[in-house]
Amino acid sequence: MNFESLYKLFVMNDSTTFNRIYNEKFNSQSTIKFDIYINEQQSFFTYDKYIMALVSNIRNIDNRINEIFSNLPPIAIDQYMRKSLIDEIEYTNEIEGVISTRKDINDLINEIEKKINTRNRFEGIVNKYVLLTEEQLDFKDSFDIRKLYDEMLYNEIRLEDEKNLPDGKIFRKETVHIYKTGEKIIHNGIMPESKIIEYMNKALYILNDQSIDILIRVSLFHYYFGYIHPFYDGNGRINRFISSYILSKHFNEVIGFRLSMTIKENLTQYLEAFSHTNDSRNKADISTFVYEFLDLIYKSYQKTEIYALEKSQILKKYEMILEKITPIFETHKNIDAIHQLLFILIQCSIFGDFGLTKAKLCKILKKGNTKVTEFLGVLKKHNLCTEIQSGKYHYYQANLEELDKLDNQVI
Repeated sequence: MNFESLYKLFVMNDSTTFNRIYNEKFNSQSTIKFDIYINEQQSFFTYDKYIMALVSNIRNIDNRINEIFSNLPPIAIDQYMRKSLIDEIEYTNEIEGVISTRKDINDLINEIEKKINTRNRFEGIVNKYVLLTEEQLDFKDSFDIRKLYDEMLYNEIRLEDEKNLPDGKIFRKETVHIYKTGEKIIHNGIMPESKIIEYMNKALYILNDQSIDILIRVSLFHYYFGYIHPFYDGNGRINRFISSYILSKHFNEVIGFRLSMTIKENLTQYLEAFSHTNDSRNKADISTFVYEFLDLIYKSYQKTEIYALEKSQILKKYEMILEKITPIFETHKNIDAIHQLLFILIQCSIFGDFGLTKAKLCKILKKGNTKVTEFLGVLKKHNLCTEIQSGKYHYYQANLEELDKLDNQVI
């Protein structure tokens, strides 16, 4: 037996039985009531054994992933984080129908890391995700949400359609509708702006209430933000970023870069979690959404664990191959540096997307451009290095197929 929402129980029971179940749940000692009303009913959350099992499972798998990552070299972790960062930005845009290519995102990350003002429409959102694990953000009141919006999406939305920019004191002053695949209206953002501000401040209070488990808080706030819908455009991306940011501060950083991909892969579950919780038959029980959102976080962790374990095994394989083929460089006086460079490029190929630029390789190896160019030349001579051009950038990776061939040749 799994978690059963009031939305489902309404359909499964007669009205007398359902009302008894609702009253028992609403008045339970395990229930927290909030001063936010959904369909004119007071919203609440109940600590349920299935929800708490998910919380426990998430914490356990987080510990396992930390253990896996502790045994990976720094370049492998950096490359995986970079790949995950690109995934997160690509998918959070795609969910909203905004097209952004992986190549463009990767190049833009390079520009931001060099502190170059690009004037790119996605600079705001990419910059925020780049700083996800470094920047300290406070979400205390509605002004903090507006500040994040201005830094992250204002310029992009201004370029797309100025009419979608906030026109109230902080948020929107007119109504906004949420449609199902361009068809019927499935939700109206709350009105007027004074109520938006009031409810947003209350939702932020819940987000910062340390008496509630952080996983529950993040889930509750994610729902309330979507229900309030404070902006004309960009609500989903702002909401997912806040959840990613909070999760990255309390758990393994990578989970903050995997949320949107998991939501995109399970979009029906995500949207139904909102629609079922919004439904009047659910009686404003936010536990419905919390369970589904936690399940999505757990699924994200499961995929991350499987991926990390698989890639770790692949890395061990190529470490052994590297040791076997090192003699082919023995005539070169910088054999150790070339060995180190190839190991770095192997990590890029296994864990990353594009590889590393020569400038970054110079920094990692603590060698000048001339030396690194020389070392790359040696690897290219043996067809062990590939060069990928993306815009003005050139990225380098190891040629794993050639390494496999050499492995088969070495006795």
